[in-house]
Amino acid sequence: MKKQKFQHIAIYCHNKPAKEKVERKFLKELLAFFETQGVKSVDGDVRTISLLQNGVDLIDDEKKYDLKIGIGGDGTLLKIMRTLQKKDGLLLGINFGTLGFLSEVQPDKALEDMKQIFDGNFFVDERMLVKAFVWRKNAQGEKDKVFRAYALNDLVFGHGGLARLMNFHVKVNRRVLSTYKSDGVIFSTPTGSTAYSMSAGGPIVSPALKAILVTPIAPHRLSHRPILLPGNKIIHLGFDGRADAISMTVDGQIHFSLKPTDEVSIQKATRVAKFIRLRESHYFKTLRNKLGWGV
Repeated sequence: MKKQKFQHIAIYCHNKPAKEKVERKFLKELLAFFETQGVKSVDGDVRTISLLQNGVDLIDDEKKYDLKIGIGGDGTLLKIMRTLQKKDGLLLGINFGTLGFLSEVQPDKALEDMKQIFDGNFFVDERMLVKAFVWRKNAQGEKDKVFRAYALNDLVFGHGGLARLMNFHVKVNRRVLSTYKSDGVIFSTPTGSTAYSMSAGGPIVSPALKAILVTPIAPHRLSHRPILLPGNKIIHLGFDGRADAISMTVDGQIHFSLKPTDEVSIQKATRVAKFIRLRESHYFKTLRNKLGWGV
């Protein structure tokens, strides 16, 4: 591949005080490397700015970045999803966290790998996102869009705190799928199939597929099993009108409180997350390493 020109870079860091010293040293080395590569601008989130003592500018969510780097664990990369724009370029995870399922680069080899990346020696791994809209009736009885979210992993719906079952009415392209009487329902991407959905008994789905996985959480009926739906379908979700409170969580990071009369539509997003990979198609190896298969 030809040499890459990353002109504008954004850096996101996790907040781990125990690793503050080593991360600050690494960030300074990274900035020095970017300078040798002729990068025009490097911006950071609040944590990055703090570590570098105001050595970079704050990230502008309206600005186009050629490369967004997450320094931390998977949670840091999920944080980037909240600011991902159609015009954004590539994503790279540098694993200063624990599991690092989405991260590609380890700190001890990061600068060596960055040289490969700037030389164009990498592959692009496109991951599907889902988007959700929350619709709420106004005083005139018309439906207003009151919330929008994009998720790389999952959208989770549950009771707002009371430990009791709820009814979740699910339709696919306006055709009734089922009413899940359960603690909650997870709508996940293939990427998110190894997250909360897997813990709730859902299958692992290859990210090469474009599909939405529906996994009930502790369903009352044992016959209610997870189901994989085509990515070109629109899912509509309604709730039990007797519910006091309903929670919606996006990628385990954003919370939105729903009313029992709200409706939610969920579908495959047009934008995608483009991750840098140093090796082509090593998803199965990642599963073996991160989940301990064959150990």
